[in-house]
Amino acid sequence: MKAVAAMSLNRVIGRDGEIPWHLPEDFKWFKELTTGGIVLMGRKTFSSLPKPLPNRTNVVFTRGPRLLSHDTAFLAKCGDKPIVGSWGMRLRRQGFQLGFERIAEREIWLVRGINRFLAAIERCQPKRDVFVIGGAQIYERLLPKCSDLFLTVVNREAEGDAVFPPFEHLFSADYQVVRKTADFEVRHYVRA
Repeated sequence: MKAVAAMSLNRVIGRDGEIPWHLPEDFKWFKELTTGGIVLMGRKTFSSLPKPLPNRTNVVFTRGPRLLSHDTAFLAKCGDKPIVGSWGMRLRRQGFQLGFERIAEREIWLVRGINRFLAAIERCQPKRDVFVIGGAQIYERLLPKCSDLFLTVVNREAEGDAVFPPFEHLFSADYQVVRKTADFEVRHYVRA
């Protein structure tokens, strides 16, 4: 698993369920990196998106997957009925692993048990990349299980109510800058 995040100089990652900056170049980088993969996120992060991330399997961790799968506002955003409870079989299915053309444009899996899902990922060893994309609670819980961290550091301080958890003890202090602009730089950290 790999984590992808963006934080300001004072570690802020969100404010009122939104990203407190607009950086189209960073969005483009994020899309290039995660397209074709499996993206893991919390319900609040998913709610902040205008629609499910296309050409990726969107895994949404929630305490009430069945309830959410019947919510009319949620369904209007999704377009298709989200998958609840059958994701383990999908992970094991060969066709799911074969290639980009097999990914549904807007596939959403609602998952209650993070530990069960991580055990299934470990057991099935997906050939597609698995990315943790937020929010703060999900990062805090899953960063220790990630092999890589792609961290966009935004060159400003921001006000917000969600902060990126400490990660420095998990990853090597040496990082590689994979993209740099006047507004941000993307740092690639590897597990220490």
